[in-house]
Amino acid sequence: MKKDGRRMSGKPPKRDQVAAEDRWAVEAIFKTDEEWESAFRATEDYGRAFQAWAGRLGESPESLAGAIAEMLAQQRALEKLGLYAGMRQDEDLSNALHSSMDDRCTARRNEVAAAQSFFMPELLSIDPAVMAEWLRSPVLEGYATWLEEMLRYRPHTLSEPEEKLLAMSGDALQGFHAGFGKLNNVDMPARLPEITDQNGRRTKLTNSNLVPLMEESDPGVRRAAFDGYYRELSGNLNTAAALLNGQVKSHIFMAKARRHASALEASLFHDLVSTEVYRALIDAVHNRLPVMHGYYAAKKSALGLDTLSPCDLYLPAVRYTPRRYSYDEAVDMTLEAVRPLGGRYVSDLAEGFRSGWVDRYENVGKRSGAYSTGCVDSMPYILHNFSGTLDSVFTLAHEAGHSMHSLMSWRHQPYHTSDYRILVAEVASTTNEMLLADMLMKKSDDDGMKAYLLDRLVNDFRTTLFRQTMFAEFEWLIHREVEEGGALTPEFLNSKYLELVRLYHGEALNTEADDALIAAEWARIPHFYYNFYVYKYATGLSSAVALSRRILEGRPGALDAYLGFLSAGSSRRPLEILRDAGVDLETPAPVNEALDYLAETVDRLSGMMS
Repeated sequence: MKKDGRRMSGKPPKRDQVAAEDRWAVEAIFKTDEEWESAFRATEDYGRAFQAWAGRLGESPESLAGAIAEMLAQQRALEKLGLYAGMRQDEDLSNALHSSMDDRCTARRNEVAAAQSFFMPELLSIDPAVMAEWLRSPVLEGYATWLEEMLRYRPHTLSEPEEKLLAMSGDALQGFHAGFGKLNNVDMPARLPEITDQNGRRTKLTNSNLVPLMEESDPGVRRAAFDGYYRELSGNLNTAAALLNGQVKSHIFMAKARRHASALEASLFHDLVSTEVYRALIDAVHNRLPVMHGYYAAKKSALGLDTLSPCDLYLPAVRYTPRRYSYDEAVDMTLEAVRPLGGRYVSDLAEGFRSGWVDRYENVGKRSGAYSTGCVDSMPYILHNFSGTLDSVFTLAHEAGHSMHSLMSWRHQPYHTSDYRILVAEVASTTNEMLLADMLMKKSDDDGMKAYLLDRLVNDFRTTLFRQTMFAEFEWLIHREVEEGGALTPEFLNSKYLELVRLYHGEALNTEADDALIAAEWARIPHFYYNFYVYKYATGLSSAVALSRRILEGRPGALDAYLGFLSAGSSRRPLEILRDAGVDLETPAPVNEALDYLAETVDRLSGMMS
């Protein structure tokens, strides 16, 4: 592959200036917006057409199977339409046409969901004894596991009119997240300043380059990036608090409407995870906070800093500057790292990189961060904002893990069980990161690079296990506050977030001069709108540590078990799928194993820094 350094620094281009080879191949979904429009018009009658099944589900297994087939076909078509519209919107969030397409698609999905809302109440009204007999029928055999999962929702399913009202509310309740997206990705970035990086270049501060700039060795650059971003963020706290308050209330409303004891319980119900597992994760991390506190103290000493401030948190503890990488080098490194997963895995991923999976670089208006997306009728896609850092390389490997998980599930499962559950969503991605770190450690003969990689691994634990658990605790706290009648004011949110920052970082971190700024960090975290998603990063890392160790050690059956996990989709309950792969999240073993591995890594790193 050619090695180039395009789009790793400087001012981002407008979307129409991005080279074709640097864009994802969204035209493979629909060739043009006009083709999308034609397909969208074909869905206009979906709701009325599905209504023809109302009152017929209990007639026979054949009737039920027919209704299921049509419902899934409609959902599949809408998923493809929504994928295209969402990807186009994320290319440039200021594009009014694509934003409108995404909004229209959301409205259509909600409209169809309202028309389909009779399905669950009517399904659950079928006599359980009759349903048990029907599930043995050949016509329903392929849907048996799927139906059994749906029947689990009997206590939380309402009457048909009530279900229709809840379905109709979907569009309105999604407005808070959409508002946050516009604030975080469009309005606020437009007001962020330019700063001078350590190479003397004027650089526009963005969501995407904030962390890379805070990794730079020049303390003036780190301070300018931190102050420039968080001062602007602090000017938006009233709006951010109102949006987050509305989102939390929407979670609580849906939980109460469906007769769950709390928003947390409602969120965990889908994955069959108890609130005790959530609490146990927080407790386990609290018990091992001294490990991270010791790391911060060692980091402060190694860097010769009088004070470790929030703007120093992303600064590597090891005085080593890895070189910059081109995007093509990142691809090569990712492919080499995943070789332990087998030749078919590597060749499929290589073909994906060649075939337009990845939207590579930042452009004006593009959504920040990175994600993997797609549907059963498309290739997997990766949105990236590649900046040339080693972190960008790890991000590519991470998202490639998601994409391969999706591809293998789509390949081996029927549509209705082809999408893996959110509980296991971060396992494959984090496993890829662990494999990349292992490959780089083994390949390097540079002690400085090895120490840097160990430090980066510790920071992965900091950001993925400790930071995400801190987020999970904050998310639980703010939901309880509203459930108990409180309000999420900027003052309350700042106060509680700052308390957690101090708890998780210990005395080595001096926040005093930056209290007002770091306390506002909650306002930039999109995951607080995802309804108790973040804890899954922590459980994902714990699972990935266990699985990657099994594979790298060559344990008998480990690779086949892992590939089986990737191929399982939602064909079984997620905890069962993970258990078959060798990880039991209903015990404390995976989290404790990950924390033990962290302690070993911190000790190894401390020895190299002393």
